[in-house]
Amino acid sequence: MKKTESNLDEMQEQKMLEIEHNGYWLGFWGLLAAILIQAALDPGNIRAMTGEFVVFTLMGAYMVLDCIRNGIWDRKLKPNWQTNLKVSLLAGILFGAYQGVRVYLRLHLLLGAVVTSVITAVMLFVLCFGGLQIASALTKRRKQHLEDEE
Repeated sequence: MKKTESNLDEMQEQKMLEIEHNGYWLGFWGLLAAILIQAALDPGNIRAMTGEFVVFTLMGAYMVLDCIRNGIWDRKLKPNWQTNLKVSLLAGILFGAYQGVRVYLRLHLLLGAVVTSVITAVMLFVLCFGGLQIASALTKRRKQHLEDEE
């Protein structure tokens, strides 16, 4: 495909970037919500959410890999273990609670729901923290490499 000159001036280009940014995040969080809602309403029907899961995963993987490749972490958050710890704790607690509620509504066993919630929260925390630590290290290394090239 041939690249063409933009028909937009700088202000329009900035506005287009903002629109694309908002559209991406609307799609990303909308897909996550659709997956969680489908999983809560019909937990046995995994095939029904396969398409959403594939698109959600591809969007997330593209964003992570391209940001690492360009040495970009976030506009506001720093790529350090404190940030990774907070984000991982939040993810673990939220998803653990979600899983606990799902189990309780399906089986009506409070102890089973609590155990499921804790196990899920701990597992997700460990995976998320490890993944973020690796990603932040790769991002820092890539950023340094890009700065050294300049």
